[in-house]
Amino acid sequence: MTLNPLWDIGFGATLVTVVYWYAGANKAQKSVGKVRQLLFYVGIGVLALMLVGPLPHAAINTFWIHMIQHISIMMLISPLIVLGSPFTLLLGAPQSRAGRIASRVVQNRLFRQLFRAEVGFLIFLAVLILTHFSPLANAGMRNPNIHSLELIFFLVGGLIYYYPVMEGNPQPYPVPYPQRVLSLFAMMVPETMTGFFLYSGNRVLHSLPTKTSMSMGLSDQHTGGAIMWAMGMLIDSMWIVLAARDWFENERQLAEAEDE
Repeated sequence: MTLNPLWDIGFGATLVTVVYWYAGANKAQKSVGKVRQLLFYVGIGVLALMLVGPLPHAAINTFWIHMIQHISIMMLISPLIVLGSPFTLLLGAPQSRAGRIASRVVQNRLFRQLFRAEVGFLIFLAVLILTHFSPLANAGMRNPNIHSLELIFFLVGGLIYYYPVMEGNPQPYPVPYPQRVLSLFAMMVPETMTGFFLYSGNRVLHSLPTKTSMSMGLSDQHTGGAIMWAMGMLIDSMWIVLAARDWFENERQLAEAEDE
């Protein structure tokens, strides 16, 4: 299979537009610190590697590369972008066209439910399961366009999930710090188990490219599962530690406020 170059153009143009907007909005508002800016740009940079160029073209025929895309977008890039506080900038400029649109959208009662931690958890879990253990998973390995749409699902699902459990953006439904840590820890279970099932399975769960033998396909699946199993635990642990640090820092500030 071959990937239509229009996906490269579309993804590339979108990312350039986002970076241009972010830089301009932050220059005007000066409301996002340098560390958060760095996290945002790193997230967008890694996202560009996952969506544009040789890697996405190779991923449509190689399952383990597709798993690197999946892990990177859902578990690493999405939280990095959220930590970059883009929604603080978006909602902090009500005079701009984008700010006015965003303000109207977030006032919608149905849309606001996406900012609830439990809703984000279920959406993330649904994307995880549907893209690996449903007909959609197989369709993504047979149709390059569906494969590219899956990458969008990964990003949107990740952003929705991490938004309420990470610091740096307005929270319509504030999530207690213990719940944040518990949510991140709980999500580690289905993520790592997905990798385990892919690694330990004795049959190929998706269609294979032409001229790829069953043994090669199974080996490819096992490699992808092992990558997700190991990388998932490592990345998730990093976010759990960060959430726990924020929790302890909040407790310290509360204690200092009580002593004053």
